[in-house]
Amino acid sequence: MTGAVVRWAKAFGRFWWDFLVGDTPELFAAMLVIVGIAFALRHDRLADVVALPLLAVAALAASAWRGRIRPEPRPRTPEPRPRTPEPRPRTPEPRSR
Repeated sequence: MTGAVVRWAKAFGRFWWDFLVGDTPELFAAMLVIVGIAFALRHDRLADVVALPLLAVAALAASAWRGRIRPEPRPRTPEPRPRTPEPRPRTPEPRSR
């Protein structure tokens, strides 16, 4: 029972990590910062309405710029295929006279 619960908890955690962080951890960090700033500015509506969209656009632009300069990931090496015996070349059969 405990093993199943641990496996389930790990799978649940991996899902949320992949869902929230995914390939761009900088966007996740930016989202946390923007939510923190929104919480800090909750009493000043004008600053909230102006600052938050600008911060979101800046985070997306920075992520897109970073994605352009990021090196391409190395391709995975394919698994070796099982070797099949090469067919023997056909030789012409001798003609009978």
